Amino acid sequence: MMLNLTDFKRGDDRWADYIAEITLLGEKIELDVSFGDALGKTEETLAAALPAINSKLRFMETNKEAVLLSTVDDAHLDELAEEWLYELVEDEDDTEVELEDGSTVPVEVTPERFMESLFPVAFGFDFKKSTAQCSAYLELLCEPDYFAGHRIHIKISEENEISCDGI
Repeated sequence: MMLNLTDFKRGDDRWADYIAEITLLGEKIELDVSFGDALGKTEETLAAALPAINSKLRFMETNKEAVLLSTVDDAHLDELAEEWLYELVEDEDDTEVELEDGSTVPVEVTPERFMESLFPVAFGFDFKKSTAQCSAYLELLCEPDYFAGHRIHIKISEENEISCDGI
């Protein structure tokens, strides 16, 4: 996926300077791009940032497994999901539990099952010092909703280091 200037429109200045609709991890979501005040917020700034934007998008596509794995390796969210489910168990011998939406899920949450449940809901790039490099954030939800609507926060540094900060 390669984005061009024509893919973007002006964003709400409070949250993003520019936005574009993209498909990430199989979901259509909005990409937010924000620039530090010193860089300016013009179309020329966006044009200068396009190589970095497309580079970060390529990184995300080729490293999606590492991004999802960070939720388990860094934050152990599979274990947290299981803990939250066990709080709903009425009988400790139960192997399934009913969630708020009425769905029934296994109480045991394997890393694989947890990662398969994830989907993106927010993705953004932040250019602070230059249009050549940006950090990124990705917010995920899961289905089934193990965390009652709480979002999972992943950061990708300017150097493409991936870390999950939990929910």
